[in-house]
Amino acid sequence: MSLQNNKFTLKRLKSKNTLDALFSNKNGHNTKSLVLKVLKKEKESFLFAGVSVPKKNFKKAVDRNKIKRQLREGLKKIEHKLHFGGSCMLIYKGKKLPLTSEIIDETESLFFNLKN
Repeated sequence: MSLQNNKFTLKRLKSKNTLDALFSNKNGHNTKSLVLKVLKKEKESFLFAGVSVPKKNFKKAVDRNKIKRQLREGLKKIEHKLHFGGSCMLIYKGKKLPLTSEIIDETESLFFNLKN
């Protein structure tokens, strides 16, 4: 199998049906401040990803949007390391504003643990 066939492209998750399926699935993978919900599909060459920050933890939209940008940046940094297609949702559950480097490290560890 060539290396080109192992590449998965990252796209935005938009489908309501897929979101409902992700959240009806009870299992999720956790780190200190992130939750990753995943639906793997063997035949997909794309990983549809969504990010979320609860309004309960961050009242200001400015803070929520900043964390969402950091989460998307974390996903872009590990895009070349993706090993499956399907859909995923990355949810930030921390109480304080994170550093971008922390988000990238946690995202990478989540996807690495998912692989094993």
